[in-house]
Amino acid sequence: MSLAEGEIRGEITEQSLSRLLERKDVERTRPGAMQRDFLTPSRWAEGDLAKANFVVTSEMNERLARGIGDMNLLFLDPAYARKSPFGRKITPPSMMAYAENVNGAVDGFPGCHAIWRGLEFEWEEPIYTDEPILSSSRLIDAKIVDSKFAGGMAGIQSYETRIENLDGQSKGVYRTHWHRFSRKKAASSGKYKKTEEKHWTDEELNVIWEEYRQYNFNRRTSEALYVEDVDVGQDIPHIVKGPINLTSKLAFEFARGAGGWFVGHELAVELFEQYPNLAFRNEENVPEPPVAIHWTNERCQKYLGMPKAYEAGYERINWLAQMAMSWMGDHGRMVKMGLQFHGFHWQGDAIRMHGKVTAKDETTGMVDLDIRTVTHRGEDTCTGTMRVKLPVRQGSQ
Repeated sequence: MSLAEGEIRGEITEQSLSRLLERKDVERTRPGAMQRDFLTPSRWAEGDLAKANFVVTSEMNERLARGIGDMNLLFLDPAYARKSPFGRKITPPSMMAYAENVNGAVDGFPGCHAIWRGLEFEWEEPIYTDEPILSSSRLIDAKIVDSKFAGGMAGIQSYETRIENLDGQSKGVYRTHWHRFSRKKAASSGKYKKTEEKHWTDEELNVIWEEYRQYNFNRRTSEALYVEDVDVGQDIPHIVKGPINLTSKLAFEFARGAGGWFVGHELAVELFEQYPNLAFRNEENVPEPPVAIHWTNERCQKYLGMPKAYEAGYERINWLAQMAMSWMGDHGRMVKMGLQFHGFHWQGDAIRMHGKVTAKDETTGMVDLDIRTVTHRGEDTCTGTMRVKLPVRQGSQ
């Protein structure tokens, strides 16, 4: 999309906001620049797949599970999943996030960077592997706010995506909220100059490796956790991730394979011709998608004024879901999750996911939790709430 009169590439302007708001409440079902050819039926698909705009194949599900480090057998083993309450393989609950057709990373404020402010999930039914899905996304609202980090102004955008199968059965609703800003102005703000450098000792790493063995590998699986066995005020078992490095980031980013923004050569030419305001110019003045900025320390320092490469947000929602599913086992269900993002996970950070039971209903099995991610520096990088549904013991009501 070309620039309109009054728009400035890479700047937050009222003209860009006005143009963006023209698309408010317009339902969009065609996957955008980031999502195209990612978790979508082949453009040569036939039958039911040709009617869908989103699908997670069994092969892709396994690759995504490896990318987030969550080898839950409900995602991977068809024989195991058939014996579970689901009856077949499911996708990770966070997979609804990938059904977005448009979001603040690709819509409006051309040439401006995007980071997450928050999100909400409402799950009704799991998305099964190889299940053709229809999703519809729309812009809910957009505005301009004051921002010290972004040189005075930032754009705020909110989106909603509704997901259903081809029979019209609702899978759930997903909402995201985005912060848009000028890379040039952010690079000169100096907001993150005091971020602590961390060099890990072998002794410190051994402590984290032991946490992996004690918590991450300790899943409830097929043993039911009943709502009667949960106490308000109880801390659920935490999990740990990291320390983040380039390899762990790319394992996640490229789990889906080539497509979307992750293309090269003639496919990159097509991408940037179709979306002329998407790319930034790299060190050789060659166009690349903006996601490539946050892969390396040097690029984050040069283009964003940030001290290091960072985890963009998608990983932590998977980690929090992993924590919950490991605790409640195969008989529990995710119902809701809302998160507010407060900070970045820099390269080299270790992150712990925590949850505390705040309420329960022994009639319905609903359990509410406060959840958060905490770095090794003790910073709460995101906080939020989660609701899960646990089984109720027969005869206890």
